[in-house]
Amino acid sequence: MSYDSKMMRLMGGVPGQQVFCYRSADAAGTVLVPGYFDPAVEDYNLSAGDLILAVLGADGAQVPAIYAARVASGAVTLGQVA
Repeated sequence: MSYDSKMMRLMGGVPGQQVFCYRSADAAGTVLVPGYFDPAVEDYNLSAGDLILAVLGADGAQVPAIYAARVASGAVTLGQVA
């Protein structure tokens, strides 16, 4: 699958300190591929330092995770926080 803007919600904050919630049937390995969240830079003003609280995986195998965004020239990579 791929990033789905309908599954991302801004919970609060300001750029660089925003917190998002994201749910996807994608596995963590898919979400961590550089570029997966690139559309979120425009869709949600995703910035370096923003946090993404994610619930990933298909039903019955969902895994929670927290990621910190790194954004450079519109390209997003994630670092796992927890």
